[in-house]
Amino acid sequence: MLKAIQRVDDALALFEKCVIVFCFSLLVFLIVFNILSRNLFHLPSHKIFEAGPHIVLWLALMGASLALKRQRHIRLELFLRYCSGRIRRWAGVAVNLFGALVMGVLLVASFEFVNNETAMFGDWGRLSIIFPFFFSAASFRYLAALLRRLSVTPTAEKTQRVEATR
Repeated sequence: MLKAIQRVDDALALFEKCVIVFCFSLLVFLIVFNILSRNLFHLPSHKIFEAGPHIVLWLALMGASLALKRQRHIRLELFLRYCSGRIRRWAGVAVNLFGALVMGVLLVASFEFVNNETAMFGDWGRLSIIFPFFFSAASFRYLAALLRRLSVTPTAEKTQRVEATR
């Protein structure tokens, strides 16, 4: 079961990387196009200025999701460094459970948010679909980390941590 979850997580990461490359390329193209059209043809595009923050938001949330996959997100573990492995393990379980719960609640709220954005801004509001995607990916990754943490024995966990730092 863990191998299947890992394959889904890897496929999700590949999709996110493709979206990041596409969004970044689109952002660069739109900025260059806007500069050229404004300076050469004196035709500034306000739609590009409206699309820019949405694209940056997509880049930020996709990057945050990938950071969560690699467990490179911000963590406050100062006191856990001085605790035993058993306490760190159960603290990790609690963090993953809490993270999955919060992301699940935000996922439910994000569907209403997308509906409101679409009602207020029309087609531009549909760009906020990134929020349900991000919260579902984040809750999936927290639950996957929780399952991995619960299935690994403490000695195997220490071995994996040593191998990950090499």
